[in-house]
Amino acid sequence: MISFENVSKQYGGTIILEKASFAVNEQERTGLIGANGSGKTTLLRMLSGEEEPDRGTINKPTALTIGYLPQEVEVFNDKSALEIVLMPFQQLLLFEERMQSIGESAPTSDERMTLAKIDALHTAMEVHDGYSLQARAEAILNGLGITSKLWSQPVRHLSGGFRMRAVLGKLLLIAPDFLLLDEPTNHLDMDSLVWLEKYLSRSRSGMLVVSHDRDFLNRITTFTAGIGSGKVIVGAGNYDHYMRVREDTLANDLNRAKNIAAQIAQNERFVERFKAKATKATQAQSRMKLIERLHAQMPDLPAQRQATIRFSFPVPKPTGTVPLQLKQVHAGYDDGPAVINNLSLSINRGDKIAIIGPNGAGKTTLLKLLAGNIAPLSGRLETGSNIIIRYFGQHQLEQLNPAKTCYETVMQDSVNTEKTFIRNILGAFLFIGDAVDKTAGVLSGGEKARLVLATILASPGNVLLLDEPTNHLDIDSIEMLSSAMAGFAGTIVFVSHDEYFISRIANRIIEMRPGLVRDYPGTLADYRFYLETLFGGESASAGTMVRPPENNSVAEEKTQRLKERQERKKLQRAIEKCERSIETVEADIARLERLLHDPANACNHELLHRTTIAHAAAQASLEKLLQEWETKQSDLEALG
Repeated sequence: MISFENVSKQYGGTIILEKASFAVNEQERTGLIGANGSGKTTLLRMLSGEEEPDRGTINKPTALTIGYLPQEVEVFNDKSALEIVLMPFQQLLLFEERMQSIGESAPTSDERMTLAKIDALHTAMEVHDGYSLQARAEAILNGLGITSKLWSQPVRHLSGGFRMRAVLGKLLLIAPDFLLLDEPTNHLDMDSLVWLEKYLSRSRSGMLVVSHDRDFLNRITTFTAGIGSGKVIVGAGNYDHYMRVREDTLANDLNRAKNIAAQIAQNERFVERFKAKATKATQAQSRMKLIERLHAQMPDLPAQRQATIRFSFPVPKPTGTVPLQLKQVHAGYDDGPAVINNLSLSINRGDKIAIIGPNGAGKTTLLKLLAGNIAPLSGRLETGSNIIIRYFGQHQLEQLNPAKTCYETVMQDSVNTEKTFIRNILGAFLFIGDAVDKTAGVLSGGEKARLVLATILASPGNVLLLDEPTNHLDIDSIEMLSSAMAGFAGTIVFVSHDEYFISRIANRIIEMRPGLVRDYPGTLADYRFYLETLFGGESASAGTMVRPPENNSVAEEKTQRLKERQERKKLQRAIEKCERSIETVEADIARLERLLHDPANACNHELLHRTTIAHAAAQASLEKLLQEWETKQSDLEALG
């Protein structure tokens, strides 16, 4: 096991972990989830040894080898993708040369040492299957979408996404005992994502994975760890199962806390009522001890969760029936061949189109073409009436005014300048509190991308063209964005590899591959199955999809919970009735005591006799009621 014992970590005033104790099994695939800024990357860095906890200890098996994929990978500008993948195995790749070198040095060296070197080299070749390293490296690069024509190019000529894939490929080839993967699906197209899922599901390595792609987590992980409020809670099952259990647990804890609070209040009233009476001092002390026990039993509820932000687009001005149409278009860039050839495509009003396919097929080029950012090399783009296009692409990050605050940036073009509207949009993209007053010039690349997306949502026009809009968003923000876009009355064309996001929005799928653009006739699930067959064998998720454990007694458990709930309500009503009776009897006792102590009744022996008898009966009735109240309180406490 990898265990954290009373670990604390903070940056300035931000607490990441506070005396956190938890463990993950190094042989399991665990998803690490939490809001942006909750400390997921910090936890991975501590496990990798790149950071140390402020206090507490992290225990790992001595022989455990760990591989870490950070979000920002090391720069290898002069190396090719294939060289990066094979870097850890250079000595094995030179096996023949090394064996020859050892043999040539044998006459002048110790024979035992020479044999030991040869034995060690053969062992290393066997452990790492050295004779197939090159072939396996090439297969991994192919699977990650780096084609053979790019293998020998220095990675400085490739995008940051391709560099990340090369580093990921190196980790996969090393196959350490335990992988730390920080957003491994960023920059992966759907082809590569399906391949990676298959590869990881067959890997013997354990792993701790951070991802905003809930479908990826659902297919890959067998355990889930949630980080937040300085703590980490680990549970069996994938993301969906973990969230269901967490919500059920929270609901039960809230109900239990409510019941305990009611019991505490009832006992406090009892103590307040009898603390001044000498005859009830023992019972009052007993109730005070009970109150202490009840406080100790109060469940540890999480801090108040931020209200879920719900955002809806304003109703856009209607466009013509066909807002965008391409007719026999060839498109590309000045320094290369055409990326899109002879494409005719009609986009209809109200379409929500997901463009999917491997990197390099022209998805971004198509969006730029539709946005008017590049002109067709031949053919034409026709636009319908009344269209107002908003385009989201990486180049727009540079167009932000670095001197304007986030609030000012969103407000300047917003269709609604109400403060609440602007702050809701900013909050949806993780700009909360003082963050809205940050200037664009000090934001990170991911923050700039979120800010540009926020400006688009503040003034969406009626045709949205979005290139990977979910990058840099956490799961809750993706949920918000998908809900808003699903309800948008305009037209949307977007590129994404996030299956959850696509499935929530798209009513049409366009597949792009080199030399091919087609309306895919099926659903996203059909398309995934189609991709999985491209890799051969069974579905990537077949046999690996983690489902909640089967429970044949769900109905019995529901019946039992319902019965307990009814019994709890019955006891609470009985206790309330008992307390009302106690108050009535106490009032009678007080009235009878006034009669007994009234000087005017000193000579009325008959009245005093009847009153004394009635007072004794009332006292006996009160004792009985108090005993009944105590019994029912104990029964309620036992139910929890």
